[in-house]
Order: sequence, then structure tokens, then C-alpha cells
Amino acid sequence: YVDDCYSVGIVGDMEWYEPYHVFFPTNQTLLYLWDYLGIPHKLKKQVWGEVLIIIGFLVDPNKLTATLPAEAKADLVEHVRDFALTPRRRRSLHEFEQLAGWMNWALNVYPLFKPALCNLYVKMSGKSRAHATINLNKPLIEELLWFVEHVEASSGMLFFANIDWNPFTE
Repeated sequence: YVDDCYSVGIVGDMEWYEPYHVFFPTNQTLLYLWDYLGIPHKLKKQVWGEVLIIIGFLVDPNKLTATLPAEAKADLVEHVRDFALTPRRRRSLHEFEQLAGWMNWALNVYPLFKPALCNLYVKMSGKSRAHATINLNKPLIEELLWFVEHVEASSGMLFFANIDWNPFTE
């Protein structure tokens, strides 16, 4: 089962795809094969461009980077900061789990920030009642604020250390 298929192409190399009445990059007209084989597909899933949003991440194959879109990054930073600096110093297990899931998702583009989850997972360990509250302690707050500081300063993830790579000559 394949849900998504990605490739690269040359700018301007377009071909008309009659069923959708639109031009697509030539290599994306693989859709003709899918039609022949009876594989269903939808127009809204046929995205292409120089920068794409893939599972919520901004992927730029020309810069070889992946990051969060500005609004998603701001929302994440605001939520983590609000969580850490809550005046009541207690949150429910459910809120801890939501925060952990969101931060863990962001680690796809900020993999070096994984240490920020250590105390969060320690605080959730052994707990099962979703609405039971958990205290926020100083080490946890410091880790969450460290995460916020580093996400704000980071531009995302670079796919390759050497960006002089040329797929047509190597």
C-alpha cells in the first residue's frame, strides 16, 4: 500500500493530464498508469511545487530542509510556554499526553531537541487516570522552556551535510 509518492523534476517540464484538465509535472502523470490499473486518486492529493507541506511540515527540496510553517511553530511555542508557566503548577495527565504528542511530532524536524521530553515522560510514568493532576516541577519547567528557546531559534532540519550533491552527476 502506498499513500504518497514523491519525486523531483525539472522546472517547466509539464504535461497535460486530461482527466483533471490541468498541467502536472511530467513525472506526476504517472496518474495515467494508475488510471489504467484502476487505482483511485483525487485531485486534491496531487500537490507539487518548489516547497510542499507534508504531514504538516514545510519541506523545501531545493534548500534540503524541513521545518514547521511559521504559524504552526508559533502555536507550538506558545502552547509549550503556556503549559510550563501555568500559575496553578498542575496539569492533568491528559494535558501532559497531548503536550508530549505535539512535541514528539515536532521532533521530526527538530530531532536534537529530544532531551526536552525526559522529565515530561518521567512525570507521566505509571499514571493512567486521564484527569488526575500532575505537578510541574522545576526540572520539567526548565526543560520545556529550553525546548521553546531552541525551537524559536531553529530554522529546521537540513537533510544533508553536503549540499553540493548533484543527482545528475553522482
